[in-house]
Amino acid sequence: MDYRGPEVGESASTFTDYRYWLEVTHKGSGEKTRVEGYFAADGDAANSGANRGSLWRANLVLEQPGSHDVTQYFCSGTNVALDGCDGDRVRSRQVTFIDGSDVALTKRRLTLTQGATRYLEQGDAPFVKTGAGSPENILAYADFDGTYDAGGTPFPALAKDQLHAFEPHLKDARPDDPAWGNGKGAALLGLFNYYEEVGVNSQYLVAMNIHGDGWDVSPWVSHDDPYVFDVSKLAQWRTVFEHANERGVAIHFFFTETENESFFEAHDGLTIGEGFAPSRKLFYREMVARFGHLPMIIWNLGEENGVAGNSGDDPYRQPTSPVQRMAFADYIDQLDYRDHAVVSHNWPDEEEAIYGPKLGHPSFSGISLQAHHNYFDKAMEWTQRSAAADRPWMVSVDEPLGWEFGARPDADVDRRDEILTVLWPSLLGGATGVEWYFGWQNNAPTSDLSSEDQRSRDRLWRTSAKVRTFFEGLPLTKMSSRRDGEMMILEGEGYRLAMTDGSVVYTAPNKAPRTIDPFSPE
Repeated sequence: MDYRGPEVGESASTFTDYRYWLEVTHKGSGEKTRVEGYFAADGDAANSGANRGSLWRANLVLEQPGSHDVTQYFCSGTNVALDGCDGDRVRSRQVTFIDGSDVALTKRRLTLTQGATRYLEQGDAPFVKTGAGSPENILAYADFDGTYDAGGTPFPALAKDQLHAFEPHLKDARPDDPAWGNGKGAALLGLFNYYEEVGVNSQYLVAMNIHGDGWDVSPWVSHDDPYVFDVSKLAQWRTVFEHANERGVAIHFFFTETENESFFEAHDGLTIGEGFAPSRKLFYREMVARFGHLPMIIWNLGEENGVAGNSGDDPYRQPTSPVQRMAFADYIDQLDYRDHAVVSHNWPDEEEAIYGPKLGHPSFSGISLQAHHNYFDKAMEWTQRSAAADRPWMVSVDEPLGWEFGARPDADVDRRDEILTVLWPSLLGGATGVEWYFGWQNNAPTSDLSSEDQRSRDRLWRTSAKVRTFFEGLPLTKMSSRRDGEMMILEGEGYRLAMTDGSVVYTAPNKAPRTIDPFSPE
């Protein structure tokens, strides 16, 4: 829904001193939902590139059939976007009736049912992912407005001012893709078309990597001013995210990296490791308001969050505390009317310090597990410990195999042994899936930040999807994991999978055990 307000431009006061939101009441149940809005310039900024306008927008998705009353609120005053609005500062209140009797409930929404299952839900089925963990700077794309290399990358393999073009994926573009600005965006939209073909169903991406690995992604007009957002760039991000979801690809949205984990607190002059910076609150509010309507999005507090002893004297790189991260999760959960999962990522072997304090926390949904070994045992441990804390977590394995090479290009390996060493152990341990990371030391353009052609791992994508499809046919929510010596076992409801030394034995109800091909299971 849209609201016509005062004409303003991209300035700090536009984002801090105005607030638009909806209150949606279902007339049958009386249930009320709050939907945050945002400044949308002229309403068509993805195409026009506008940075001024008078339109505010809220992305309302009705998920219950029946009639709704929608009250639009528009508020102005110093810092109302951060501090909220009292009655004296509400400038407008307008009630609209919406007939939602013909609402078709989405079949691809990802939700987490607290206390019931360790899996996100996709329709009525558990969501199992085999996704892409690279390029994590996929938003450093030349066709996005206001996107530039700020020049701080520590990776010598990347040329100065390099942005992604994804030219190899132009051949995957389709005439009905939602390109912007007279054909811009075709290559990136084509990349997600390719994902649909090969079975990639999630993309790991970092929304702000300033002071991090790439220095080429931020939602702002200027990379060092977190109070002024680039409206046309964000509208183009939204176009890509919606297209990805239409192609069955979830957006795994990392807010920050380890190198900029305390960027907001440092910028705003707060004590590092304490408090909740206003610029961080605004960042979360803007991102959730603009993208929280998506059916398939997972919020990630950040890459390698909470790492002690890896920060030096850099104030931006200092770890946030468990208390801070739980407050961040609470705030995101409060803003997100669609209740998407909120997770975080860890430094390898630092799971206890980072995840232990969050066990049972109601707004925290799971872990994005970075590990280089013991995938089965780690996945089993955290699924079981979180269930014992009455808040079952989704556990996904993201960035496996180490920072150096990760999952190498198809051309560099005889077969995809990662399927045996990472994917099968993770899924047998109760994990929801894996996102494959490309590493720093693969030759450009096949390393993480340099990747231009996702076909470099075509065999990996297709084989992973075959394994995922097999697991999707199992009663996963009724199955549990255990270890018997060297044997990794997932069993329940008469089904049993047992893996030892790369050999998988499968038993179905009323069937004799049989050995199956782990690369093409049936």
